[in-house]
Order: sequence, then C-alpha cells, then structure tokens
Amino acid sequence: MIESRHMIEFSISTSLIRGETSGLQHLLSLNDFKKVEIGFYVEETLPRVMDLVMRQGLSYGFHDPLPRLPTYDYPFLTDPDEEKRWRTLDSMCRTMESAVTYGAEYVIGHIPSVIWEPRPALSDARVVELAHNSCSELSNWSRESGIPFVLENVGPNPYFFHFDAFVGIMRAFPDLEFCLDIGHLHLMSIYAGFNSLEFASAMAPYTTIVHVYNATPEMYRKYHHVPAHPSQLPQDGWADVAGILGRVLDGQQNDLTVVFEYSPQYPAEDQYMSEGMDWVKGVARGGGPISRE
Repeated sequence: MIESRHMIEFSISTSLIRGETSGLQHLLSLNDFKKVEIGFYVEETLPRVMDLVMRQGLSYGFHDPLPRLPTYDYPFLTDPDEEKRWRTLDSMCRTMESAVTYGAEYVIGHIPSVIWEPRPALSDARVVELAHNSCSELSNWSRESGIPFVLENVGPNPYFFHFDAFVGIMRAFPDLEFCLDIGHLHLMSIYAGFNSLEFASAMAPYTTIVHVYNATPEMYRKYHHVPAHPSQLPQDGWADVAGILGRVLDGQQNDLTVVFEYSPQYPAEDQYMSEGMDWVKGVARGGGPISRE
C-alpha cells in the first residue's frame, strides 16, 4: 500500500467536453468533483465557464491555451524557429494573465516541442538550450504572478525526452513544477524505448500534478485519451497507470492533484468512467494495488 504524508486532491479536466459549456455540470457530477482543470476555451466562452465554476465554489487550475486563439498550434517551447517558440510563449503568457484575472491555482504548459521526425541540423544540446531559455521566461512570469507554472511532458520529440534533461530543467528552475502525463509517458516509452516507472520515480520529487488517462498507440490515434479502468492490463499494451502513479506517490515531496483528463471520442458510459475513477482514487489513497501485472 501507498501511504502519502502530503495532501492528494482529485480533479476533472474540461478536455472531456472540449469547448462545450452545456456539459460542464454533468462533468463535475461524474465523481462529485470539487476541482476542475480548465483549458482551450475561446475568449468569448471563458467568462461563462468561469462564472459557473466560481458560483459553485470550485477550485481550479488552467491549462494552456486559455483563451485559445484561432492561430493556436502544437506547442513549440523548444523549437529552433524563434517565431514559433515565441508564439508558444505568448500563448502561455496569456494563460498566466488569465490565471491572475481569475485566481487560478496553477498554469500548465507542454514541453518539449512536438517534433515528428529527426532534423539533421538539430541536436540534443540545442534543444536543451532552447528549453532553458523558454523556462527562464516561464519562471520569471511565475514569480511575478505568484502562480506556479507546471511543465507537462509531451511528445513525440526525438531529442529531449530523457531523464537528465527533465531533471536538469527542474533543478535549474526551482520555481517551476512538473505535471506527469501518464498517456504521453507511456507512448514515448514505446517510441523511445525507456522505462516509464523509472521516469516517474526520477520526476516524483518535482511532480505536483498527474494527468490520468490510458492509451496504446492504436487507441490514441483513434480515441486520443481513453478513460483509465482496472480492466486495462499492461500486458495488453496499456500504460501501467497504477504502477506509474505508485512511483510518483512513493517519491512524493509535494501536495498532489490527480487530474482525470479524458477525451469525448471514446464511447465510455458514465459507469465505466466512475469505476475507473474510483479505482485510481483507491490506488492514490493506498487502498489499491500498485500494479496489476
């Protein structure tokens, strides 16, 4: 069993309803959530979402982009194209400004850039340099606003996705925090051939948020973020959700928010999602298995 000395909160992401507002009440009722992670709403819709959230007395964090501009693209926080990199930083700055306006607890943004194929002129060292340059800006904004900026692992990226680079960022910029995305981590472990559990352990001291969903390469292409459920076994190609979460909790040095970040494409009924949420909550609270292998 896992015994945590720090507080664990559970949150639901608006990813499950995308840009809709009509389904927000139902979203929160799935497992009696008191916290929500909000992202990707356009400028005209955001005030209505925030009015509902604040009237219900919920706590909340923000996920870049918020607001989402028509020009939004993949995150390019480590891209050698300075225009792309600064467009991403500008989006994250806007999200920080929104967080100040609405009093969000944190802001999340993706790192590194999404790069599908190797580029001969780009090296690991250059990508790490660009990461430090961008994170210096984010760290400054975080200190100025008083709102934590949380870096979330994303992929694919054939250069940056190794333990030392991520740990180096967190050590260089102690104002920043880390969000471990279980689905992204699992997919990159397949593509890059590293151990998800070892990565989770290495990043546990810096982790304040965990994004929970499940994926296989095939299911991600078809459904994106699949609701986590105890029937999804690692030996069948799924992420070891309980094992990864267990590694984070074993090395936990901060209060933790576990965010259920699902997509609407997967045809899951409410009962299936609630069963999975109860299972994850049991693992996090020390009442479930570390791994189902």
